[in-house]
Amino acid sequence: MRYRTPRREHCVFLTLGLLVVGSLRLLAGPGKPLILQEMTWTDVENYLKTSDMVIIPLGSTEQHGPHLPLGTDWLNALEMAKMISARTGVAVAPAVQVGYSVHHSGFPGTLSLKPETLEQVLYETTEMLLKSGFKRILFFNMHGGNVVPQNAAIFRINQNLAAMAVAIGAGSDIQKGMGQVPGVWFDEHAGVGETSIGLFLWPELVHMDRAEKPEIHFSVRIQELMALLKQYPQLAALSGALMAVPEETKKGGSSRELTSNGVWSSGDPKTATRELGEKMVNQQVENAVNFIEAWKLAKN
Repeated sequence: MRYRTPRREHCVFLTLGLLVVGSLRLLAGPGKPLILQEMTWTDVENYLKTSDMVIIPLGSTEQHGPHLPLGTDWLNALEMAKMISARTGVAVAPAVQVGYSVHHSGFPGTLSLKPETLEQVLYETTEMLLKSGFKRILFFNMHGGNVVPQNAAIFRINQNLAAMAVAIGAGSDIQKGMGQVPGVWFDEHAGVGETSIGLFLWPELVHMDRAEKPEIHFSVRIQELMALLKQYPQLAALSGALMAVPEETKKGGSSRELTSNGVWSSGDPKTATRELGEKMVNQQVENAVNFIEAWKLAKN
């Protein structure tokens, strides 16, 4: 077949076609997060025509050492929820900025709700979301103290309401193994990991000049259990009974008793890096996005 030079109109159509394809590729990429407080009621009405999902970030307002802000957990949850929203198109509906943090109350500025109060707030928030038409509720939690009240709320929601609720943040099944810092055996709070995440998500609030390695003071009872863990790893189930508990329990597990400056880590926060924070954030966001996209395949 002999090659023929394309006619002018064919070239125009080809060019337009390439422009359309390029535009579709741009639209398929990360978009702008949808934040409920920034939407009008008509925006929400239109959103609900195509989706019944909503992400609820959960965090805390509590001490995070001398170098991180009190709102670290809340900022992490919100910023990651926004990243998930931008990639999935699922709306974000923040509920509360205070969690269960009484074990940090030895340091100024810490706020806390009772577990049953937080559970009720999440339940009642879901009731109202359901009334609007949101039926699939995704809690994205970034504070360990919220896990129990969050899960209690999820149980009540699933047992009593037409909505379906699930945890997709820290402490959930889809995030198992996340948050561990290579080479640091103990890094639970305001340590290398959270400092690195802060350097990635909101570096202007991180005071690296104030970061310092803490002195950790484990009680005799905690030390005894740690000594037995290698031989009897099942004893790790007792950690929640001895650590991150109020000072009034007299177990030596409150923040003020465990650490000299509020940092729970055997590592040095000064070694935190933006690169590590980016990796940790992207892993958790990716896990949540994959879960959401899989759930979208279910019609109901």
